[in-house]
Amino acid sequence: MTIEQLQKLACDFGLEAHAPYTSQTQLVRNIQLRCGGDPCFATEKRYGCTEICEWSGECRKLKAQWMC
Repeated sequence: MTIEQLQKLACDFGLEAHAPYTSQTQLVRNIQLRCGGDPCFATEKRYGCTEICEWSGECRKLKAQWMC
């Protein structure tokens, strides 16, 4: 999902589209919070997570720490 798509989704959930998000990761976590979920995207929880959600494919990808 592109950052533009995430911003539109955030707007659909009532988050301000013009708010300065520091990263795609933080934007997904804010959407998770708004939906009443645990803001667990790309955290240490992903290593033991077995839940399938909208973000699970992207969340479990390996990436360098500086990219998060």
